[in-house]
Amino acid sequence: MTGRGERVKERLSRLVRGAADALVRAVYPEDITCDVCGGELTADTRYTLCAECLEKMPFIRGHRCLGCGAPISDEADYCPRCQHTENVFRRNISPFVYKGEALALVHALKFGKKKYVARLLGAAMSDAYIESGERCEVIVPVPMSDAEKKRRGFNQSELIAANIGERLGMPVLPALVKVKDTPPQKELSGKARAENLKGCFAVAYGEYVKGRKVLLVDDVFTTGSTANECARMLLKGRAGSVTVLTAAVTERKLSLEPPEEDVRQAPV
Repeated sequence: MTGRGERVKERLSRLVRGAADALVRAVYPEDITCDVCGGELTADTRYTLCAECLEKMPFIRGHRCLGCGAPISDEADYCPRCQHTENVFRRNISPFVYKGEALALVHALKFGKKKYVARLLGAAMSDAYIESGERCEVIVPVPMSDAEKKRRGFNQSELIAANIGERLGMPVLPALVKVKDTPPQKELSGKARAENLKGCFAVAYGEYVKGRKVLLVDDVFTTGSTANECARMLLKGRAGSVTVLTAAVTERKLSLEPPEEDVRQAPV
């Protein structure tokens, strides 16, 4: 087939895929039902949530840790974990606590393959970022290895990052790569998680981040091991600073190790 013929064939293929996608959206529209309960949305809303589910969302309000962003009930600046940990990143920002409806949404995206949930999470994360007062220049999603991405079919952090980049008008750059597979984080303690991740990330395009304020995007902040290792590599690649933005953060307990429930529920 000639080059012209191949181009025509590819154009027709794109048109067919576009028509099929449009048909799916028409038959199963993603913006008129609640992403949590599936109920019909009767009014316009910033988030694709019905009033009842929106009320149940575990938004983080009031005082929060200056390190991981988890809610704090007393007047301390840092939660028990961050009081005893030196984070490489500036801070983590999350709109939600990782429980209830927020946990259900993250699981629907990661394990239920409901990619449209990335829009809702991206909207909430964008709002939390703007409210935080932080101002970054580029977005870098936490990467998966090729094998991990093949098993899941997509990288949820990339989907969320793309949505946030579109909302904030900020470039999304693949400046990090994961160069080796690691055992699932959910099976490890906090200390073991940090050891598990050593040497698994690398900076792919240092010129993208050199001297820039990086916004590192992931789905859940659990112990901070992933955020710290990614931030360490970005700073090694001469990034100016690294701020972390996640959809949800696990609540902090008095123990320095994450509680068993958090380890079980937080598979990243």
